[in-house]
Amino acid sequence: MSRIPRATDFPVEVEGIGRFVFAKRTMADEIAIQRKYAEIVGGVEPTPWLQSVGAWLAVLPVLTVSAPEGWGDVEEFDPNEEETFERLSRVYMALRERENSFRGGKKPASQGSGA
Repeated sequence: MSRIPRATDFPVEVEGIGRFVFAKRTMADEIAIQRKYAEIVGGVEPTPWLQSVGAWLAVLPVLTVSAPEGWGDVEEFDPNEEETFERLSRVYMALRERENSFRGGKKPASQGSGA
């Protein structure tokens, strides 16, 4: 991972995968995520599948400070491996749960339009 660690980073343990450290999302991160998501969907109205996978592939590289040994670059994962989508989903959902725990009041939906 190429992100510089900061004091606001936080750990997330994903059962069966390992310990990740994610950056606290900033406005600059959100812009980078939205740009990457737009690139992934390529200007089409995304199907639910593309919307989910696009979010995973846009968010995780931007916010990951460190990942377990062997995690690697999500864009290089094998889409024909049965575990690929399940693993990406589990890590993304664990990240979103942890981010939501930082906010008071009504919790936003885990995945709306875009990333």
